[in-house]
Amino acid sequence: MTLPRLSALIVTVFLANPAVCAETKAGSLEIEGARVGFMRPGQTNAAAFIEVENRGPQADRLTGISFPKEVAQRGELHTMKHENGVMSMREVQAFDIPSGGKLVLRPGSDHLMLIGVPKTLQPGQKIPMTLRFERAGEVTVSATVMDRPSHGSPGHDHNKDHGKR
Repeated sequence: MTLPRLSALIVTVFLANPAVCAETKAGSLEIEGARVGFMRPGQTNAAAFIEVENRGPQADRLTGISFPKEVAQRGELHTMKHENGVMSMREVQAFDIPSGGKLVLRPGSDHLMLIGVPKTLQPGQKIPMTLRFERAGEVTVSATVMDRPSHGSPGHDHNKDHGKR
């Protein structure tokens, strides 16, 4: 095998393997673990999750998310709260990322939403997510669609009351 072909093969392996190429940097922020929750056929909304570590001296904020229109009509930042025995979810304007701290968006907690997904995303599919940070600016990461439901809480439906403005 020639050196250019070997180099191309190595690059392909790294890009195709999220475990190898799972981290993206934006200024002092390190972004990893980008993934989208499993989608059932006919589902029009989905949740996405990431971890953002701030290694810089100043706080930052995640202020938005967007997707190509063929992936989702829009993205939203969502928080979940347990109040009076009821789990509620609502859109928020931003998530804080303190200096030296970490923002963890995970199933059953704060997360990102894909609203108006025109076609069911398939397990293993890679989709681009553009994250907007107050200080670090915009950065696009690749998120992998998970191959099984991401929530431990039965009955959690990402279609319920999402995207109704």
